[in-house]
Amino acid sequence: MKDVCANRMTIDEARREISRSGAAGLADRLGAIAVGNPLNATTQVDYRVPEGLTGQLAGLPIAVKDNVDVLGFATTGASPALKNFRPGADAPVVARLKAAGAWVPAKLNMHELAFGITSDNAAYGRVINPFDAGRTAGGSSGGSGAAVAAGLVPVALGTDTGASVRIPAAFCGTVGLRPSTGRYSTDGVIAISWMRDTIGVLANSVSDISEIDAVICPDDAADITVPRRPLRLGLPADALPGYCPATEDRFRAALEELVSGGTVEIVPLPALGYEEIQSRFDAPTAQTEALTWWREFCTDKLEITLQEFREGLASPDVVEIFATMEAAASDGAVIYRDLVRKGRSALQACIGALFTQYEIDLIAAPTSPVQPPKVEDYSQIKVRGELRPTLPVVVQNTSLATIAGTPSLTLPAGFDADGLPVGLMLEAPIGCDRQLLAMAARIEAELSPGCFESLR
Repeated sequence: MKDVCANRMTIDEARREISRSGAAGLADRLGAIAVGNPLNATTQVDYRVPEGLTGQLAGLPIAVKDNVDVLGFATTGASPALKNFRPGADAPVVARLKAAGAWVPAKLNMHELAFGITSDNAAYGRVINPFDAGRTAGGSSGGSGAAVAAGLVPVALGTDTGASVRIPAAFCGTVGLRPSTGRYSTDGVIAISWMRDTIGVLANSVSDISEIDAVICPDDAADITVPRRPLRLGLPADALPGYCPATEDRFRAALEELVSGGTVEIVPLPALGYEEIQSRFDAPTAQTEALTWWREFCTDKLEITLQEFREGLASPDVVEIFATMEAAASDGAVIYRDLVRKGRSALQACIGALFTQYEIDLIAAPTSPVQPPKVEDYSQIKVRGELRPTLPVVVQNTSLATIAGTPSLTLPAGFDADGLPVGLMLEAPIGCDRQLLAMAARIEAELSPGCFESLR
């Protein structure tokens, strides 16, 4: 499946194609790629290029996850329960990109309503990993990761609640940014958690992510000076839990390349409690806030009850989540209340103190401690000889940034011994998104073999 990714392109390559054959010519090329690469990455397509596109992104196609509002498309959340839900306006993030000249050729497949990490969807089908058809592309933004990796578009939008931009990006060998929570508007997004939801960007280089980020947040687009000295990467003691030797070996090799090239130095950090944070806080925040959001959405937008809405769901795991949502929210109410009152702010303060105490520039970890799970491992995966639920294992390292709201980016760190992409996750203090992007660009330039360049 690696040759599928030979079609992937950067924004500059898309611009050269637009210069040669126009935006319509690029659209024809992308349409042909989509037909020839059946990854099941899209839910809706429309390759008709709008007329009069001008601006910084003139003619650039950007596909959008199907839980984000785009005029002309239904916002289905890849669920039959929302197949006829049509927004009256673009989500603000989409509107900004369109105002800069971008257009949307497709809505992207996903785990139904974003409640999962595999993008195994009973209604729209399973998104295929471009590197191994028997493995997940990640989720919930699996279509976003597969579409960028396979060259269906140079840029895609996803959403990230627990890891749903970074995991598909890592599993598909692309770059993925989860910005500081609240930096991008979440209006016009089918949501799960006000505390954790954010739109994110997937592309084939950090510079492409930076350009899109500057359009979405023009008031925060000043150039950042990266220190000439080696960047100090803090490596938490529990970042490498020993779950998957192939993943961890490639991650360590990437760090060794960066250290030997003088790009970074590694600063050991104490264990940050990745597993505990994920197991303690993920479910209570997601279930409690999702229950409130979906009750209001069903009443205000659909004029039906939550029970009536649930009857239209397709994927068994999502049906089960909605069936148990009220009880789960009740069970986690105390933990959730404590997190809102003091736990989250204390966690944010703790993370912020690490950067000062250890004089580090970024925190580094494998984006996922395991390879993209095989289809047969979508529900349970074996780690250290023990079967465990797959989702918490996959997102173990990503949950800290999710709960704390810090900016987090995954870079391709090359391929493991089985030929699968491995992601290097970098995190910065809250609000330091542009610094994160600038430092990540320097690191990306030194990593070899990078996922994108090795496919040339």
